[in-house]
Amino acid sequence: MYSPRPFQISDFDIISSFIGDNSFATLISNGEPYPMATHIPLYMEERDGGHYLIGHAARANEQIRRLEDSSKVTVIFQGPHGYISAYAKDPEGMSILPTWDYQMVEIRGQLGFVKEDRLREFLVELMKRQEHNEPKRMNLDDYPVDVLQKKMKAIIGFEIKIEEAIGCFRLNQNRTQSERQDIINRLKDNPSSARLIAEIERFN
Repeated sequence: MYSPRPFQISDFDIISSFIGDNSFATLISNGEPYPMATHIPLYMEERDGGHYLIGHAARANEQIRRLEDSSKVTVIFQGPHGYISAYAKDPEGMSILPTWDYQMVEIRGQLGFVKEDRLREFLVELMKRQEHNEPKRMNLDDYPVDVLQKKMKAIIGFEIKIEEAIGCFRLNQNRTQSERQDIINRLKDNPSSARLIAEIERFN
């Protein structure tokens, strides 16, 4: 991923936190005649001195069926993003070209499939992470065993050992505080820009 200074993020703690906040990812692998992609939730796990992305996908997914027991893959996590107009950058002089603000993390690593018992552990952990704010949380131990086993036969679990991680957070770090404030003021006119505004303010 192209990540020019001053937007490049190499601090793994920042990358790890970003993945936790933006866990719906795009899994990319080689394919014919084109590279293949699947969009799935992933979470990160640290063990044995390494870091892993944990996930599952449908067995019927053509990309998953083409992956071997261990394959090189790329994973992309995307955060808030939005168009930044010339007016937002310089409302008086209109002298600064428009751009696009965004947050992106790219992971490269080795994918390997896991057995059913590990898949169940993955599902329990994923649900725990995603449902912690729900009034009532599902417990897989209370779910009908025969129904759960049937559903689990239709999916496969995997983990990706992280070998490379890089981020690109283009959030106006190369602009003055005054210019950033003009950008924020303009973005406030768009209700869907609330997360992007929060990241611009927090990261700068």
